Amino acid sequence: AESTAAINANVLMVVMLESPQAIANADAIAAVPGVDVLLIGGSDLTMEMGIPGQHFHADVVEAFETTIAACRRHGKWCGMGGIYNEEGYRRYVGMGVKMVLAGSDLSFLTAAAGAAVKVLRGL
Repeated sequence: AESTAAINANVLMVVMLESPQAIANADAIAAVPGVDVLLIGGSDLTMEMGIPGQHFHADVVEAFETTIAACRRHGKWCGMGGIYNEEGYRRYVGMGVKMVLAGSDLSFLTAAAGAAVKVLRGL
């Protein structure tokens, strides 16, 4: 029983918001006990919005504003994934994002492949 209580007290519960409906419900989701982070999936969100890859579109910025505000009201963290560039990190961390997924297997592989191609083309 003691181990279970200790483990449960140290679990990080991250809920992903990847649709306009999820963003619209951010306040209700943030109010759920046990939820620690509302993480916006930037790539999936832009796909659902019909603006694939437009991570700085006004509607995406508004989604972050909405979620960050909900997190602040309920003492939770806002997180982000799917936006893997310096501009995105600076913009959204500057707005209040506290947890950042800095990449994925695809983005890391693409970056490494691009670096290798640049070296080889320079020979």
